[in-house]
Amino acid sequence: MLRPRLSFLNQSLLQRTVVTQSKVTVNNDNKNDQKDTTNEYQSSSNSYTPPRRPLIQQFTHKVTNQVPPLEYNDLYKNDLALREFVTKENHGKIKDMGAELGTFHWSEQGHIANRYPPTLQQFDRYGQRIDEVRFHPVYHDLMAVGMRYGVHSVAWEPLPGSTTSINAHGHLQHTAGLYILTQVESGVCCPLSMTYSGYPVLHRYLHGANKKLAESFPLDRILSRKYDRRCLPANVKSGLTIGMALTEKQGGSDVRANSTKAYCDSAEEKRYILIGHKWFCSAPMSDGFLVLAQIHDDTNLDQSSSSNSVPSCFFVPRWLPNGERNPFYIQRLKDKLGNRSNASSEIEFNNTQAWLLGKEHEGVKVIIEMISGTRLDSATSSAALMRQALVQATWHARHRKAFGHLLIDQPLMKQVLIDLLLESEAATALVMYLATLFDATYNNIHSNNTGEIRALARIATALAKFWICKRTPETTYEALECLGGAGYVEESMMPRIYREAPLNSIWEGSGNVICLDILRSMKKSPESLQAYLSFMHETKGSNKHLDAALERVEKTLLSKDLSANALERHARTLATQLALCLQAGLLVRRLPQTVSDAFCSSRLGPNRGAIFGDLPMDIDTDVLLKRLPFS
Repeated sequence: MLRPRLSFLNQSLLQRTVVTQSKVTVNNDNKNDQKDTTNEYQSSSNSYTPPRRPLIQQFTHKVTNQVPPLEYNDLYKNDLALREFVTKENHGKIKDMGAELGTFHWSEQGHIANRYPPTLQQFDRYGQRIDEVRFHPVYHDLMAVGMRYGVHSVAWEPLPGSTTSINAHGHLQHTAGLYILTQVESGVCCPLSMTYSGYPVLHRYLHGANKKLAESFPLDRILSRKYDRRCLPANVKSGLTIGMALTEKQGGSDVRANSTKAYCDSAEEKRYILIGHKWFCSAPMSDGFLVLAQIHDDTNLDQSSSSNSVPSCFFVPRWLPNGERNPFYIQRLKDKLGNRSNASSEIEFNNTQAWLLGKEHEGVKVIIEMISGTRLDSATSSAALMRQALVQATWHARHRKAFGHLLIDQPLMKQVLIDLLLESEAATALVMYLATLFDATYNNIHSNNTGEIRALARIATALAKFWICKRTPETTYEALECLGGAGYVEESMMPRIYREAPLNSIWEGSGNVICLDILRSMKKSPESLQAYLSFMHETKGSNKHLDAALERVEKTLLSKDLSANALERHARTLATQLALCLQAGLLVRRLPQTVSDAFCSSRLGPNRGAIFGDLPMDIDTDVLLKRLPFS
């Protein structure tokens, strides 16, 4: 028996296929479903493809009924909800991006970037502080492709031949680009999002801070589509990225509790010296950071006149105008649940130079524009995770058999997948619509009602950030379960998606913080609530469940019996109702009636279920199945 087994083993070794860049037929059922585009889209000399012709005859059994690798999925063309908003008239390069990043090569890049997380190098070989982070090369490839498509810059780039007019659909293209890139790997989206969100703040305030600083940190290179990984002074680099460092150990989201101190070093240059720490600083290899700190005055014993509980906003470059390193001490990198390819750090400032942005003690006012952008991106990234989870679940269901039938043909599995589809498309519709509001606000597309649009964008951004990010962990888990045990192993993409799912609900304001922001927004800026209600009233009569839900929300908001304390206690309930009505209203306006009716019935109707797959009986399953990926 020994000789035959050795002979079989040698034969197996000889039969192994060497993977090359040539096109090879996939040795799996349903191979005609896929297109090999490896040669078309490559980022470097490395090209990743699935192992070819795996041996299915093992020593003791034959491997059958296995799902083939997902080698290609056009992330734009195959997404019907995305295409409803990003059309041939406004897609820019999004269509090309979806085609390129849908290859197996880029999916594998994301896997490798998380398998080999960044490491911190505080000192060089001679014991001198350098505080630099080292990344796997594929992380740099992912950053480069994101910047090549302008995820960080397209919203702010001037039109050809103009220095003032910008892309009328820039925010939509940014949001769509981030949505596509997140489905490949989320870690690189953090620095790209902060760069996108930080640019308008720096453009507004940095030139007024100091001429020498502005020359040493050329803002136009933030808009460069060239990724420059080098840790060098900004004025010698071909492209720049922006980060921010706001929270501290003792306060977290309560930035008014920040203890980092800022001492004026030159009033004329608006230059300060920072001493303190930050508990979370993501992407510490960025070229500059927006930082909150409390201004103090050593010459005045009465600190009340120069320091209060409202922090100020500062710009901290990694390199100083004289070409020296700015003291920026990275204490350690966070060992995080997810988002592992991205470096998140704890930092300390000690004699660190910073430049004041805006007025003293108006840091929150200055930084809020950046926060608004990153909250849009948090919701967008969560919507992207939902979409990719749905893609993975559907691909598995279309190729895996159980009890004699494909999973996709099993009635209960159809219910689960359709429910996931409704959640995903509602999230996608909301973030893409939000992006169009950003475009209208910044570009004055609708100059006659820009104020109303800005007010709607303000409350809708908070609602999207709260609700979409809250729904993502549950949605991704349900998709993971569709794969069974195959979804619980690291070779699958699902564990990475699931670990990523809670992140965006924590970043840029956790659920409670966002809900309280919504209440404050409605109180301080009642026009935001009015804009919301005006938008929703336009959908009246389109769906009975939506009409009833909106009536309940209005009754709650207009009730004079609710105290401020009671309203705060029920803030999550109110935010949930407002978000669901907004999503339903968008689906009624933009997506087929079958989709909007199913969403309204399953989310707002009297027979709505508590778990995925628990759908009302009146949903048109057959039509909705055709909207699933790979149909």
